[in-house]
Amino acid sequence: MTKLAIDILLKIRKKITDDSDLNWTSFETADELRKEIDEFISRLEQEDENVMDDIHVHFLPTSTFQEHSMQNGWTEEYMKLASQFDKIYETYK
Repeated sequence: MTKLAIDILLKIRKKITDDSDLNWTSFETADELRKEIDEFISRLEQEDENVMDDIHVHFLPTSTFQEHSMQNGWTEEYMKLASQFDKIYETYK
């Protein structure tokens, strides 16, 4: 399951470009958001399952990933990734 969570985060990370609209997120720059995603991936690779709660926050409605997807034109893809993540997250609870 960790590999699947990492794959989802990598797909989202690829959507975060330097010219991304981040107005409705708490991040000032795309680099800042990519670094946070990289930290999540690193913690997952170290088998730190506690990070799942931190990641989950970004998948909540109107949170970081959804807002980024809406502002940058990839909402449909985001919804699929969020659904996949939700299934993985349920196994960690």
